[in-house]
Amino acid sequence: MDNNFKAKSIIFIIFTLAATLVFYLANSLLDSRVNDFITKILTNIRNTKGSSEVVLVEIDKKSLSQRSWPWSRDLFTDIFDYLEKEAGAKCIVFDNLIIYPDSYYEEEDKIFNNSLKTYNTLINSYILLNSANTANVLPEQYTDLFVKKTNVDIIDKRVNTTLPTYKAIINLPKDFLFNSKYLASSIIPEDNDEIVREYMPVVKYKDKILPSLSLSAYAMYSGNKTFYLYDNFLCSKEDCSTLKIPIKEKKGRDYIGNNVYGIYSTIKWYKPVDKFNTHKSYSAIDVLLSYYASKEGKTPKIHKKAFKNKIVILGLNADNDVWERLSETPILKRLADVDVHATAINNMIDNKYYTHCNIIHILIITAIFSILLLRGFKKLKNNILFALILSIIYFIYYIYMQLTYVIVPPVSPIAVIMSIPLLRKVYNITTTDKNSELIKRAMGKYVSKDVMKKVISNLDKLKLGGIRTDVTILFVDIRNFTQISEQLSPQSVSSILNEYFSVIEPIIAKYNGIVNKYMGDGLLAIFGEPIKTDNHALNSVKCGIEIINAVTILKEKFIKENKPKIDIGIAINTGEVFIGNIGTEERLEYTVIGDNVNLAYRIESLNQVLKTQFLISEYTYEYVKDCVEVVKLSQMNIKGKSKPIDIYEVLRYTNNE
Repeated sequence: MDNNFKAKSIIFIIFTLAATLVFYLANSLLDSRVNDFITKILTNIRNTKGSSEVVLVEIDKKSLSQRSWPWSRDLFTDIFDYLEKEAGAKCIVFDNLIIYPDSYYEEEDKIFNNSLKTYNTLINSYILLNSANTANVLPEQYTDLFVKKTNVDIIDKRVNTTLPTYKAIINLPKDFLFNSKYLASSIIPEDNDEIVREYMPVVKYKDKILPSLSLSAYAMYSGNKTFYLYDNFLCSKEDCSTLKIPIKEKKGRDYIGNNVYGIYSTIKWYKPVDKFNTHKSYSAIDVLLSYYASKEGKTPKIHKKAFKNKIVILGLNADNDVWERLSETPILKRLADVDVHATAINNMIDNKYYTHCNIIHILIITAIFSILLLRGFKKLKNNILFALILSIIYFIYYIYMQLTYVIVPPVSPIAVIMSIPLLRKVYNITTTDKNSELIKRAMGKYVSKDVMKKVISNLDKLKLGGIRTDVTILFVDIRNFTQISEQLSPQSVSSILNEYFSVIEPIIAKYNGIVNKYMGDGLLAIFGEPIKTDNHALNSVKCGIEIINAVTILKEKFIKENKPKIDIGIAINTGEVFIGNIGTEERLEYTVIGDNVNLAYRIESLNQVLKTQFLISEYTYEYVKDCVEVVKLSQMNIKGKSKPIDIYEVLRYTNNE
């Protein structure tokens, strides 16, 4: 094969991989957030308002200031009576889980349960569970009855589906289950970044497809009781000629972080009317007082016509310390959950939805723009300007698609477009500059920035070998981290370690040390080489003290975030070591070996035995004894040492240099 063709093929593959990585990172980290921001701006510019057919009755701060939570359930009965029997609401959605009998207000609970069978427009809520192996699940003998408590018949016409099924129903009190006429799922899923962007119009329980609160409410409002579920749409007619909801199968999470598998539809948001809502809302206490006033023949605070033939959603607006029922959304940082249901219902009334552009379409556009740039101007300045013009063209295209309710990624194609001139410049440099090629090879062999500087300054002398010299070795690790990590997900372990190391590494650099290697939750740092300092022992001890202080602050932060408490151990030893390049001619590692390295490691292991946090050897102590306050521990027999050595616990730095 022609060498030139082979070289071009390799270059093409490298460019493709780099561009794919840029696209993936931008898509993962930025696209959703930027799309949220643009959606919010366009929603406000459009002045897209929620339907007056959907209203909220919220148990808000005002309601809870007059009647503390939890409310006796007969109060809900009074609200239902006013909404249905007096005001003539077309549908009432009760977004409040009833999962246990009220033993404190037993009589009121009986009134509540007995009244449920008298309401023809009331839809109560429940949630499904991923596992049946929990205590709080509905007994199996009631599941057939539960499935019948729906006003919607969903005909499954899907051909391709991998949707997992929910295994259990959250427990419902027997009287509540028997007397409720309608039940529907109230799950509000979040994306992995804890933002609500979609809802689930239906859920799958065993072999049944069941409606959400929003779909059940829409069915009651519209009078349409049969829906058809296809691979990509949920329709109110078999030919999808009326309501046609775009759907997709995906995995999200609930508000406590459990995986939520389901059929999702992207929400079209409406302009906020206050800081928690995008639909007209009334305080639940005002509705109660209006009911009592009406019963007494007085003028109610909220007239019945406010709810006449409306869909009314009753639930908590948790601007309180009782129960968090607010969700972060693209339109509001804290949107009441009842308003999320209202928005989903409103989308069905509008029959206007966002759809997602096929990703292949976007990749083709990105590829065309990238090829134009690769064949474009030779000068970097001109090519960047060309990339900027193409990026503006794409952004205009993105805004146009947004205005037509089609979602395309806003950032990832632009990120690729803007990266092409830089990737091309890097390629030009690496293929025309022999010295740069040496640097590129060296980068694959070294990690530390300080080591890198040394390598670059001695490119012609890069080879196996090293020197013997006095340095100070610092070991630090987390106590019992293996036990901690076994209780956490891999993502949580990675997050904790990344944050921990990001605190430690700058401190080591501050005192002219280099991180030589990471060992799980442990770290080895070197002071004295390759950054030469005469006072490397003192620098290392100062560094250790500052690390302990920084980790103490980090530990407090972790406790507040409900993360595991971490404690560390540090050990320092000073002495002669071999430091240099170990490995082969093809792959080198700049490292440190020798008896004094082993001694530092073994001293660190004593921290756990002695219940200490910071130990130094007698060799390090000789360099720092005038500057630190220590406690001399009894002489220790250290493996590999023929006689015991003195070990010191460092208490504080005394600044007596």
